[in-house]
Amino acid sequence: MFFYFDENDNKVQVPGFEQTIKPILMALKEKEGRATIMELNEAVTRIMNLPEDVLRITHKGSGKQSEMEYRIAWGRTYLKKYGLITNISRGIWGFTDKFDGNIDKIDVEEILRKVRSENDDSKSEKDALTAFESALAFENMVRALLQELTGENKKPVFSTSADLGYDLILPEGIEESHEETKCIIIYMSTSKKNSPGFYERAKKKIGNCVGDGKVLLITNAVVDEAVKNNFDKNIVIWDKEELLKRIEPEASYVQYLINPQQALIEDVVSQNSSDQQSGIEQDRYIKQIKAAFRNQDVVLFLGAGISIDGGVPLWGTLIKTLHVYMLERLTKDKALSFKQQEMIKELASDNEMESPLIQMRYIRAEFSDEEYYKLVHSALYNGDINLDTALLDAIARISTPQRGYSGIKSIITYNFDDLLERKLRQKDIQYNIISGQGDRQLVDKLNIYHVHGYLPSEFTDVPDEPNLIFSEEDYHRVYRDAYSWSNLTQLNALRENTGLFIGCSLTDPNLRRLLDVAARSGETPRHYAFLRRKRFGSKEKGQTVNKDMMGLYQKIDNNIKKAYYQKLGLNIIWIDNFDEIPVILDGFLR
Repeated sequence: MFFYFDENDNKVQVPGFEQTIKPILMALKEKEGRATIMELNEAVTRIMNLPEDVLRITHKGSGKQSEMEYRIAWGRTYLKKYGLITNISRGIWGFTDKFDGNIDKIDVEEILRKVRSENDDSKSEKDALTAFESALAFENMVRALLQELTGENKKPVFSTSADLGYDLILPEGIEESHEETKCIIIYMSTSKKNSPGFYERAKKKIGNCVGDGKVLLITNAVVDEAVKNNFDKNIVIWDKEELLKRIEPEASYVQYLINPQQALIEDVVSQNSSDQQSGIEQDRYIKQIKAAFRNQDVVLFLGAGISIDGGVPLWGTLIKTLHVYMLERLTKDKALSFKQQEMIKELASDNEMESPLIQMRYIRAEFSDEEYYKLVHSALYNGDINLDTALLDAIARISTPQRGYSGIKSIITYNFDDLLERKLRQKDIQYNIISGQGDRQLVDKLNIYHVHGYLPSEFTDVPDEPNLIFSEEDYHRVYRDAYSWSNLTQLNALRENTGLFIGCSLTDPNLRRLLDVAARSGETPRHYAFLRRKRFGSKEKGQTVNKDMMGLYQKIDNNIKKAYYQKLGLNIIWIDNFDEIPVILDGFLR
């Protein structure tokens, strides 16, 4: 029971929505499995034998709906989500095949747990219906709510670029207002009254808005009137309580309240943005990186992809080469013929290793430190090295100090090789290499952090401790030492700067862990990564796939990856060809 006060200030007990669940089933059974909302409401209130003083209480903020009708609507929503009732047609409710007619065995608590997908029985009714559990769920719910409210009056809602400072624009206003309104959505990690930092955060976001005019500020926090009065009159605030006045229990967006994780997954799978929308999003990301570049806030995170065209083998190829070296060593006393030796090499080259990290652990154990480093060095630089690649040239250009601003703040590379350094020397760009805890930063040079170790092409320049992170035991060492200079270097850059990942597959588990640690709850992703779209062929696993279905699956796959990386604080810039990257980087200089 929950208490309300009637017009005479008398305390009135109102049943919770969960108490309506069985009466709804009883009412629908009484109506032979088919009833309108009005018929159900009348039957439920009669079955529950509710007094007039309860039925007269109107829902807060509504002149039409009673509080009991509102609670019965929530009961219907939970029964529908659980699968016992459904909309037979518009405004008509009926049973599903899942309902066997036995109301006595219905477990209300089980229905609540199942629909919320959780085991916490301690939540109050109010919390259960208003638990905005993540920034993304809250934002999606607000967008859906505004679309519904404006749609009733045939008013448009437009998404807008984040660099304008607001999230949505309502050109013809909302509800009774017809004035153009800019909407800002603010999610607070706690929705309690006057959440710490809300006022300062709201003022900052409002101050970043482009232009004047009316602003609608929507938050999941509860804001009291004293705080609201600190804002200008042209700023309208919808806090948690104002939102609840407008939320319809049976609207589609209610899923964000009762099961936000499922709602987000469904969003990801069903999202169907057009190529034009994707292009607008990509352009926005590039503009944001360019702005950070002008403010010397960009840290480049470079992976193996920047060295491929330069002749340095990829990780897998490097491991296979070392595998061959190991087998040559192990078989040198076996008196094998030349043909047999070639067969062994071919088998090693064709071996598809289930775990390259484990393979490297055993390769590493076969050699002394000096032999190991020489072998890795030989495998790195055994091919024809080419410094004049389009990507290396573009990275060098944006790393060149510019008049009026410095451009790239620093570089973090996961590569052992020195192709980048040789390119920078070629362009007379001053740099400083940091590959271990004892190396110092220099303020007047571009600092390059080799966080996975460093093996320059001149073997005499190899550090005494190359600190290679290459085998399983190396990764275990990094995992164990959370305060290693390598981890702290990456973490500080991710927390303090804008990261741009180039040539990184993003499969490194330690990197993903650091991204996860650095990602701030409720914050919009602020790092960026170039990733090549995966193109699915016309046949998957030997079966011919319909072209339309292949296109649908392509979009689902892209959406799932996009949502995954956004949870790690990364915005993905999708490319079809690596040749696109140098063109985009050169755009930073214009």
